[in-house]
Amino acid sequence: MNSWHHARRIARAVLRRRKRLLILSLATAAVLLIPPAYYLSKEPPRHRATATILLEARPDRVPLFPEFSPFRAVPVQLAILKSRSVAEGVLEVLDQRAVDDLLESPFYVDYVAMLRNTYMRLRGVEPELASRTRRALGELRNGRVRFTMVHESIVEITAEASTPQIAVDIANAYIEVLLARTRSFNVDDARTSREFLEQQLGEVKKSLRSTEEALRAFSTSHGGMRVQEKNQLTLARLGHVETALAEVESNRKMMQTRVQALREKVEAEKRQPSVPAPGAPAPPLPAEIQRLRAQLVQLESALLDQLTKFTEQHPRIVILRDRIAEVQRRLGDAVKDTSPATPAPAAVPPAERVNFSEQLVALEASYHALGAREDALRKQAEGLRQSLSGMTGSELDYTRLNREVESNRNLHALIADKLAAARIREQGEMKVVKVIDAPRYPTPISGKKRLHFLALAAMGTLAIGAGVPAAVEWLRRTVDTEEDVEIATGLPVLAVLPNMLTRPPRILSTAETHQLTRVDDVFIFSEAIRNLRVNIQLAQHTGEAARRILVTSGLPGEGKSTLVMNLGMAFGEAGYRVVLADTDFQRPTLHRVLKVAPSAPGVSDALEASSKIGDTLVPVGDRMWMAPRGGSFLPTARGLLATKRLRLVVDEMADHADMVLLDSSPVQLIPDNLFLAAAVDVVIVVVRAGSTTYRDLMKTKRLLEGVGAHVLGVVINGMPSTSLYRQYARYYRTYAEKDGA
Repeated sequence: MNSWHHARRIARAVLRRRKRLLILSLATAAVLLIPPAYYLSKEPPRHRATATILLEARPDRVPLFPEFSPFRAVPVQLAILKSRSVAEGVLEVLDQRAVDDLLESPFYVDYVAMLRNTYMRLRGVEPELASRTRRALGELRNGRVRFTMVHESIVEITAEASTPQIAVDIANAYIEVLLARTRSFNVDDARTSREFLEQQLGEVKKSLRSTEEALRAFSTSHGGMRVQEKNQLTLARLGHVETALAEVESNRKMMQTRVQALREKVEAEKRQPSVPAPGAPAPPLPAEIQRLRAQLVQLESALLDQLTKFTEQHPRIVILRDRIAEVQRRLGDAVKDTSPATPAPAAVPPAERVNFSEQLVALEASYHALGAREDALRKQAEGLRQSLSGMTGSELDYTRLNREVESNRNLHALIADKLAAARIREQGEMKVVKVIDAPRYPTPISGKKRLHFLALAAMGTLAIGAGVPAAVEWLRRTVDTEEDVEIATGLPVLAVLPNMLTRPPRILSTAETHQLTRVDDVFIFSEAIRNLRVNIQLAQHTGEAARRILVTSGLPGEGKSTLVMNLGMAFGEAGYRVVLADTDFQRPTLHRVLKVAPSAPGVSDALEASSKIGDTLVPVGDRMWMAPRGGSFLPTARGLLATKRLRLVVDEMADHADMVLLDSSPVQLIPDNLFLAAAVDVVIVVVRAGSTTYRDLMKTKRLLEGVGAHVLGVVINGMPSTSLYRQYARYYRTYAEKDGA
């Protein structure tokens, strides 16, 4: 039986038997929980101010000049926004009035700390009290500010306070601190790039002037030159490759400078930097980076070769680019595993440390990728130069000077554009954070604390109100269905008798049954008794000895005597000779029902051998006799229950009839009747639905099996008639309709 079945069963049992306890538990829990929850949830008035900002996200692919891209992934920026360091900066910006509001009107309560402090005080230990700054910081982060992603990069900042102005001040302070932190770090990055670009631009200018002068001098001395038509295409490709090579080389140097600037913020003692300073000898690279870089060179060379044959959309080009992206990703992981990325103390603002490692690893991986692309372009340029044939030395010099001039001009224009961008960024005009909507005038809101407390109190009321009767029901689980009997004991259910509401429990004769016009509880009772008789007869046909039957129960009031009398009548109408023995020696019942004198000789007299059992049998119906208990049950007769005399008396009753049915005392109250259980063929246990508990039924079975009794099965008595009505009405109506047809 699964847990869901157990829960449904307990719920039905609570609603059927423990409604009063359920109502009382609910009322008590409500009185104990709801008023304290209402009182404890008292809080100052709330006002809410809302601002909307845009967090610029970094592009998916690393740009050509990543040092000009101050953008970060939105989750990173959101983590910075929620960080402790930003909250500390906000506290520094807020005025004293706002800080006092955080301390004197708390919206957030740390109940775990409160319980811990209470426990420490009970132990006589004075708890450590948090400082004003720490308490204000906890209140600001946990109770006053909330950040919500509205759409992709749009974030809504919600600030709450006890007065409208303080709510606006908190929201503005967060925006101000975030803008200041972002701008300071970006300006520092841009300064490094701007200084390098200025140096590069000066060098490119000198190189451009020298190459232009050399080209003019060559043209003056040699005049105009004409390149053969077959070499023009190769020269055009070579010029394109050399221009790309110069651009990549410049980018690599620029990125090297950028990485070195970031590396200066890392503690140099930890590890040798993986990217050398400009002009410094290159340290040996780790083996994994060398392998991935060599693989990138091969893929870049293959891509350059295929681009001369196919377009960008060709499947081969797409596959090569995907493979290059995968190797670059693995290269980034290798760099991350082999490079330190922790900034030195005070070198990087605390809020920026969240993003520092990601920036440094990405730049180093891009540096190695550019180095691989540079090597591939050099190999391609060298191959194109070697392919030039049939050209004189003058023609080669002329074409080389032309290519160098064109390459320097393109590089000069590119660096000039990037230098302008770096200067703009250094002025703080490239903003990662943009304010879309400044904090609006706060609106008063209802306190959620009271709603939460009342909701918790309501849930606690339901849990306690339903839990108490459910726990009682679980501890006192009663037998309600046939399945309960099988779970508790594993014994079969021989019959289910209804709870008789209209008439006393009496089996109807066959003629009376045919005269019924509807299914009622008397009809159901009669059919259940006949079903029990059939089950006993089937046990006899299978070779099992079932002539001497003891009907017993664990506790009184289960319906043993009624079952014995009606079962005897059922066997009688089937042609059996039946003896009903009133062996409930403490409180005999059958003599009253069958109207036999209580003082008549009976079983107790036969036990003491003062009379034969055959002489004590009283006719009570057609082919049915009763053996009364006899006179008072003396201690001497009680002692004889443990002797062979008891079995002889039972055997004598069996000699006078085909079936002997013995009534019994409850075996848990009168253990002497266990001797009677050992003297008969089989035992039938009677339980009352909704009254007999699992524990009592299991104990009864254990007692009977302990004396070697053979328990044939269980009869459930007093079952609510509702379900039995539906079952019998459906089956018997269907059977009658078919019979009539």
